[in-house]
Amino acid sequence: MSSSPQSVTEDLAPVLRSLFTAIETLSDYRAPATLPPVFELPQWQIEAKVCDQPCNVTAAYLPKRGIYLSANLDPRRDPVDRAALLHELVHYLQHGHAKFAGLSQCERDRAEEQEAYDLQNAYLAMLHVDKRVVFFDGDFDCARSEPASAR
Repeated sequence: MSSSPQSVTEDLAPVLRSLFTAIETLSDYRAPATLPPVFELPQWQIEAKVCDQPCNVTAAYLPKRGIYLSANLDPRRDPVDRAALLHELVHYLQHGHAKFAGLSQCERDRAEEQEAYDLQNAYLAMLHVDKRVVFFDGDFDCARSEPASAR
């Protein structure tokens, strides 16, 4: 078995366009002219790319590389999995956007993650799906991670 990620961008093109339309409806972001690269990987390979140890990451956006989805996800058929992909598309749109430019790196990371969760939940609500995702900001203790002069 090859360890290279399998591109699923073309296979997911209708789903990606639909999700960008939803993001435009729910936010002030605009869909890009070209679709971002999306790759499908086994869960353990995503964890290896994103975490230092096994973790519960099933999707991730890595700047300049693309969006990685666990092969366990089915965004074509499962609205919750589709919402996870929407979350990563929000991160793709946030990358290089000036929206959070005035914040420290930690505060920007927290604000971007909170926004992605908020839009993911708004999308689930728009689909009348009862499930919601919860943002745990414990990884974003900005007061402890930055010098006092930066606050």
